[in-house]
Amino acid sequence: MKNPIDPITTAGQETPLAKGETTQAKHDSKLMKESIWDIYYPRDLSGDKQAVLVASFPMIIYFWPTMFTFLLCGVLQAMNVSPTMLGWWASAALLFNLLVIVTDLNQKKFLIAMLTLLVGGLLLYISADKNVSFVGDLGLWIGSLTMTYSTHVYFLIGGFLFVFMGLGILQPRLDYWRFEPNEFTHYLQPWGRDQSVPRQGSTVTREIPDVLELLLTFGGGTLLIRRDNQVVAKIENVPFLGRRMKAIEQMLGVTRVQTMG
Repeated sequence: MKNPIDPITTAGQETPLAKGETTQAKHDSKLMKESIWDIYYPRDLSGDKQAVLVASFPMIIYFWPTMFTFLLCGVLQAMNVSPTMLGWWASAALLFNLLVIVTDLNQKKFLIAMLTLLVGGLLLYISADKNVSFVGDLGLWIGSLTMTYSTHVYFLIGGFLFVFMGLGILQPRLDYWRFEPNEFTHYLQPWGRDQSVPRQGSTVTREIPDVLELLLTFGGGTLLIRRDNQVVAKIENVPFLGRRMKAIEQMLGVTRVQTMG
């Protein structure tokens, strides 16, 4: 980008800066006003927006598989579906969510974990085919487990997760970032502006600390704001971050220059 040239005022002649201001004013009038609902899902990425909203969500959002599984199992058990099968489904969903919380599987670790599970599954299959006693006894022990929950437990746990999920979803409405072409501003309601980072000299990058979290938040991750090679803001657990990055990159493609009169 070329360095700005100091304007020279000439009577009866429009300066280059004035032309730029006129062009920028026309562009600003065409920008769409962002919606507060964009905090949850960035819509309409086809047009330029005045700002892009980004917020950090609490980790309860990762428990939506367990919430839906327990509520569904409660309904199915009330319809006399096999309680043992439903118990295994609910336990597997809860175990998966706990695994997401306690581990951080980056791309390399995730690949190693998948290969380990694949090799372990093949070894168990071969051992069972060869009638290895230890594997047979282990299979009989697992099959003898009675993994059941009452219908009330399904609805109680699913209901608690539903309430906590609702409270967690309300939090981003009060604590969010507004990315504009000239600055990145943190809002903490009801007090308003809490922190402002100038666009000049700042970079916005996306990190994926955990593949499972990426999948559960539909392309989510962590958004980092760096200035002078230092992290000044870290926005974690951002759902649909892939779509948001497209909107941010599109918005920052237009550089605004503000001048003092």
